[in-house]
Amino acid sequence: MKILSAFLLLAAAPVFAAAPNVGVVDVAEVMAKYNKAIETKAGIDKSVQSSRDAVAEREKELQALRADLESTVKRSQDPILNEAGKRSLQSEAQVKQGAFQQRQNEYVQFVQSAQGTIQQRVQEMERQVVADIRAQAEKIAKDKGLQLVVPKAVTFFVDGSLDITGDVIKALNDGYKSAAPAPAPAPAPAAK
Repeated sequence: MKILSAFLLLAAAPVFAAAPNVGVVDVAEVMAKYNKAIETKAGIDKSVQSSRDAVAEREKELQALRADLESTVKRSQDPILNEAGKRSLQSEAQVKQGAFQQRQNEYVQFVQSAQGTIQQRVQEMERQVVADIRAQAEKIAKDKGLQLVVPKAVTFFVDGSLDITGDVIKALNDGYKSAAPAPAPAPAPAAK
C-alpha cells in the first residue's frame, strides 16, 4: 500500500509542477470602464433614443389615421344619411382602411429595422471590445509570464492576485484615442 501511495505521489508530481500560471479578466468590468466601450455605448444609446422618438412619432400618425377612420365609419352608420351618402362614406372608409393598413405595415417594418440596426451595432461593439480585451490580455499575460487567461465569469473562485482586469483596463484606456471631440478647457478665473 505504501509503495502504491509513493508511486501515485511521484506520478502526480509532474502534474503539480506543470500547473499553469493563470490570470483572470472580468469582461463586464472592462466593458463598464473601457473608454471605447463607454463612448460606443453612449452612441448606441443616442441611436436608441432617436429610434424611440421616431417610433413614437409614427405611432402618433397611426393613432390619428385610426381616429379618422373610426370617425368616417361612425358617420357612415348615421341613420339620417341617405343611401348615396352612406355608400360614399363607406367607400371613403375603405380607402382610409387601406391607407391605415399600409401605414401600419410600414410602422412594423420600421420598428423591426430599427431594432435590427441597434442589435447589429451592439454586437459589433461587443465583438470589437472583446477583440481588444483578448489582444491586451495576451500582451499582459506574456509580460507577467501567464500561460492562461480566462474570463472571471467562468470561475467559481479566484484569488485576487490572479485578476489582471485593472491592468487590462489601464492598458486599453492608455492606448485608446477618443473619437469624441475634446471638451473645451474651462475658462480661467477672473483676476480680482
